This record gives sequence, C-alpha cells and structure tokens, in this order.
Amino acid sequence: RVLFPTAIHKTPAGKVIDKARNISTWTQDPAVYLITESAVVNGTQWIRILLPGRPNGRQGWIRQDAAVLKVMNTWVRVSTKKRTMEIYVNGQLKKRVKVAVGTGGTPTPKGLAAVQDVVPTRGQLGPYILVLTAHSTVLKTFAGGNGVVGIHGWPSASAIGKAVSHGCVRMTPTGVRLLVKHAKMGT
Repeated sequence: RVLFPTAIHKTPAGKVIDKARNISTWTQDPAVYLITESAVVNGTQWIRILLPGRPNGRQGWIRQDAAVLKVMNTWVRVSTKKRTMEIYVNGQLKKRVKVAVGTGGTPTPKGLAAVQDVVPTRGQLGPYILVLTAHSTVLKTFAGGNGVVGIHGWPSASAIGKAVSHGCVRMTPTGVRLLVKHAKMGT
C-alpha cells in the first residue's frame, strides 16, 4: 500500500518515469500495488511494482519506505484457451470456475496483471468489477474509458465458457462474489 504520492523510477535510484498514486482511481481507497522484486542500493531499500496502464506489464521502482508491505496469499490464473479461472490460496487450488474471455478480434490480454481496484456495482457488470492493471491490446478506448480490462459479473450464464467479451473476463455473479472474498487490490 503506497502511503503518499511517490516517484516511480526506471531503476532503483534511477530516472523518474512516473508517480505512484496513494489513492485508487475508482473507489478512492488506499492504492495497493503488486511487488515483483526488491533491491538495496546505497543502503536504501527499493521495491519494483507492477504499474497500471500501457504497455501492459510495465513496472517501476519506488522506495520501500513509501509503502506498507503485506504478503498476499492469493493468486488468480485465467486460461483463455480453456476459458477457466483458477483461484489459489496459500499455494493450493481453492476453486476452478468457467469464465468468458475476449473474442479473437478483442482478446483478453496475456501476461501478468494485478487487481488495481475492487468496485462494487449494480447492473449488468455486478456485483463487482475487479479493475486490472492491464489494458486491451486492440481497443484504445471503450465505453468512454481508456480500454482498461477487468474481471466482472455477467447476468447471462449462456456467455460463460465462451470467447464473447471485448477483452474483460466475465463471471457469474456468484463466481465474482467468491473471487472478491479472496482477491483484493494487489492480487
């Protein structure tokens, strides 16, 4: 969890490339980032974080003293080929569920992504949208936004298990409720 807006560096103590927010964009909750590496440079502890935005998988370094660290024990793996999601807790498979993924023309991005925000919502995408750090590799904008990809509920069970979305991962409302019990910001 980032404590205050802080500089993001290309390398530990290197050139500043961006600024890490300490408040999430949608819910205004404290911002949480996935840490991928740590290093010590001239006695200062640095952590590399996965950044939201394009290109997908972009990372940068912040000083560790700008954050509070917590071990996350949940991993989520989505298979676009099998159209499944696996939820792992403490290294053990907790649940495997069918999901809908992007079409051939609007694929679900591959690679490492993290949950950027967990947004309670009503309507078709409810009961939650887990906003990811990943963006569509095809759509630069979507529904008035910047093409960000999420995991969200979907009311029609007939879509689940198919490649029908614009890149997001769709789940049943029951499935997304289960996911939110385990996957928090930073997962």
